[in-house]
Amino acid sequence: MYNPILVNVLKKCETGKDVDAAFDKRKITNNEKRMKYIRYCMGNPEVFFGGKEEKIHEDEIYSQYVTLRSMFITGSWRY
Repeated sequence: MYNPILVNVLKKCETGKDVDAAFDKRKITNNEKRMKYIRYCMGNPEVFFGGKEEKIHEDEIYSQYVTLRSMFITGSWRY
C-alpha cells in the first residue's frame, strides 16, 4: 500500500520543505494521503486533532497536515 522508496525518503527529511518536496516529486497532493504516509513513518500512532464538529474543510485538513508534519520533523511524537 505504501511506496517503500517514499517512506525511506520521508524518514530522511529534516525540514517541512523536504517533506513537501518528497510528496510533490511523486505528485501526491492530497493532504489526507500525505498524513497517512507520515503516520506510517511514525509507526501509526493514534492522532487526535481538536477543532470544530462541523464538516471538515480543506483549510482544516491542511492545518492538521502542517501540525502532523511538524511533529514528525521535530520528533516530538517519540516521547
